Amino acid sequence: IEDQIDDDLPYPINIQLNTVENSLIKSDQTFAFEFFSKVFAEEQKDENKNFMISPFSLSMALAMTWNGSDNETKIAIQETLKMSGMSDEEVNNYFKKLKESFEKTDPSTKLAIANSIWTNDNIKILPEFLSLNQEFFNATVEAADFSNSSTAQRINKWAEDKTNGLIKEIIEETSPRALMYLLNALYFKGIWTSEFDAKNTSKMKFIPEQGNSHSVDMMQQNAHFNYASDETMQLIELPYGNQAFSMMVLLPQQGRIIADISRTLQNKDYWDNMKRKLRDSNVDLFLPKFKTEYSKQLNSVLKDMGMDIAFTPNEADFSRMSDTPSFISFVKQLTYIAT
Repeated sequence: IEDQIDDDLPYPINIQLNTVENSLIKSDQTFAFEFFSKVFAEEQKDENKNFMISPFSLSMALAMTWNGSDNETKIAIQETLKMSGMSDEEVNNYFKKLKESFEKTDPSTKLAIANSIWTNDNIKILPEFLSLNQEFFNATVEAADFSNSSTAQRINKWAEDKTNGLIKEIIEETSPRALMYLLNALYFKGIWTSEFDAKNTSKMKFIPEQGNSHSVDMMQQNAHFNYASDETMQLIELPYGNQAFSMMVLLPQQGRIIADISRTLQNKDYWDNMKRKLRDSNVDLFLPKFKTEYSKQLNSVLKDMGMDIAFTPNEADFSRMSDTPSFISFVKQLTYIAT
């Protein structure tokens, strides 16, 4: 919606992608929707609570790990990321381009993507693994004493600094037997192009998928947005700043549930086709104010997606990372979102 872009803001950077990179975008998207569906399925069986995940953060961290894997373990990571057949160079260049472009495309939006590798100072890490992740992922590399309790504090301080104080603890302690801790932190703060006026926020009824309705602070505005719908859901695009970034809000149609959306998103080309249906429309938008903090260990999800070997002692092959036999002990993601 070009006439809504502030005159003081530059237009978004046009990220030029080659054929391979366009293919990797598709792969990343497929990975994201499968990742969402697996976490959603686990939450339905478990606590069935609100959750927030960052597929891009996870795919970037796994791509860094890819650089240290070999043989069947490398194939498993490739297949989990839906990037089979892609070379190390192609994948590394892809993430480097996205990271650098995302951080520059909208000066009115604060976006920081930070990576770090904390290595056990008692274990030799192969220099090529470190140099690849420094070159392509701009990863900070630091050797540390994992038997010292202050190391966990330093790692947590790094995460707190990179997330503007939102995430204060990612690990409780470091294990002296650990090879390394590989971290990705993504921080985003944006202002909607069409902002909600505080005076139009009021208590209204919200009907959750399960349970009784309850009163929430509901934001409201009438404005032009890109909007689309089909038999499964309604879709609205809420752009930030110069519209380089958007929040896409999906709402099940009457008689449908979130599980229906999760299943439908697995269909090939569905999301791209849905986005092509977006049209400038006058919308009366009601959106509840919300805040979600979420933490989840992702071992079972990633095993279910095909990475079991990477978590298995004596089978995992990270020989491009270290001569010391090693495996992934845990993958954990912490997220925070607020409107």
